[in-house]
Amino acid sequence: RTLSLHGDLRVAEQGVLVARQEFQRLDKELAEALAAREELRKLDAEVAPISKLKAELVELDRLHREDAARREEQAKLTELTRNLHVLDRHIEELAEVEDALSRATKEAQALVEQLEAADKVAGEQQAAWVREKEYAGTRRAELLKQYDEVKDQRDKIQRLGPEGECPTCRRPLGTEHPVVLGLLDRQLQAIVDDGTYFRQRLEQLVDAPPAVTQSEAARDALRDQARQASEREGTLRAQAGERARLQKERAGLAKRTQEIERRVAARDSGYNAERHDAVRTELAKLEPVALAAATLKARADRAEALVGEAELAEKGLSTREEQVRQLGDAVKAEGFSEPKFAAARERHDRAAHALRAAELAVAETRGELVAAEGAVRETERRAAERAARERTIAERKVALRLHNELDRAFSDLRADLNAAMRPEIGALASGFLADLTDGRYDEVDLDEDYRVVVLDEGVPKPVISGGEEDIANLVLRLAISQMIAERAGQPLSLLVLDEIFGSLDESRRQHVLALLRRLGDRFPQVILITHIEQVRDGLDRVIRVSYDATTGASVVRDDTATLGPPDASVAA
Repeated sequence: RTLSLHGDLRVAEQGVLVARQEFQRLDKELAEALAAREELRKLDAEVAPISKLKAELVELDRLHREDAARREEQAKLTELTRNLHVLDRHIEELAEVEDALSRATKEAQALVEQLEAADKVAGEQQAAWVREKEYAGTRRAELLKQYDEVKDQRDKIQRLGPEGECPTCRRPLGTEHPVVLGLLDRQLQAIVDDGTYFRQRLEQLVDAPPAVTQSEAARDALRDQARQASEREGTLRAQAGERARLQKERAGLAKRTQEIERRVAARDSGYNAERHDAVRTELAKLEPVALAAATLKARADRAEALVGEAELAEKGLSTREEQVRQLGDAVKAEGFSEPKFAAARERHDRAAHALRAAELAVAETRGELVAAEGAVRETERRAAERAARERTIAERKVALRLHNELDRAFSDLRADLNAAMRPEIGALASGFLADLTDGRYDEVDLDEDYRVVVLDEGVPKPVISGGEEDIANLVLRLAISQMIAERAGQPLSLLVLDEIFGSLDESRRQHVLALLRRLGDRFPQVILITHIEQVRDGLDRVIRVSYDATTGASVVRDDTATLGPPDASVAA
């Protein structure tokens, strides 16, 4: 009990000290608050204009923002007006483009019609020239053959003499021998005369006759005019589109201009920059006074509260002092001994130290226990992951074996299918090869990698030319495409061939075109991509792609109008 009373006394004495310090602090603050209230009354005259000036500054700030926004919008209006003038000028410059486009369209259509007519005339003239040249060549060849036959007959009769037999009736010629020789001589002379005529005619027909060259020149001139008209029409059409775009852009700018004009009209005016600066200057001068007044007001406003707090602190101090007095009397009544108190405190401190050491040991042991439990859980988690991975590995091994079996099965199936289809594809390719080489080669063989081997009388040809190699690759592609069409039970809608004429001579090019036309029932639409100009007359439609150096873009043009009438669906 004595120790307890002594401890309570020490606590009470400390409470008295704290209460006395708090009372002294409140008393000092109260004195400062009362002094601040007096100083604030002295500053009333200087502080009074500040609130009015601040209200005026707020209004001037608002008017300043309105004025700045108005100036910004006026600048936008100026820029928009300038842009509208520029657009109006461009639109006015393109005012006649619609009429010009209509005229250009009609002109281009008329030139296309004229070009079609001129192309037809040129084709007819060309065909007539070719027919006449072919007729002259055929007749001259026939006359040469006839001359050789008659010459052989005359030489034989002359060699046998009058005792020889007549080649017709098998009787001796006798006195008719000179007559027969004269007849044969006249026949030979007639053949020579006719041959001379057709030879001269062939020489005359080596160069195209004036009618052909003139019709072709007229056609080429019309083609250039049609191209220029088409380009002019395209330019005008682009200008018409540009005019429509400019009109749409102008409408948008005009609408935006009206909106900004409405905002400008709605903004408040009356901003006075000089008054704004004067108010700011005056407030800046009064700023120290305002700060001092605000500080004094904060202190003065605390005066009433500090009076109550000081009274409470004084009462608390009196109460604590009375408690200290009572505890002191109680300690004296108990006969308190300072040495005994010191010995008891030492024993208490040792016990407290031992308790803290024991608590630390318990905490350390608990930490080790938690760590061990975490290690056990981590070990169990890793064991579970290992078991899951082992199950996954086992499943994937099974899947791998299955996939390997499927891969081997598909490889065997692919090899069997290739072996089964190779003879059929080879037979189809052989037929195409015979058509394209005029029967010179009529058989191909395919190795396991589907490489084409051309056979010459059953013997592999070791070396083939570039054109023959292209032919071999082409017939393989056609054979595969035809087989696909036959297996599908319906024709393939599209066949695309890229640069197949490059190393072929003119004869084989024509054979390729003829073959593609014969395959029209299997391939209704064939597209050829080529740079060879000579095959264009054998096509139904020509789409020409060229590079425009001025724009840096590709230009696509339909050249079908320059062709003859189509007879099958082959296009390039």
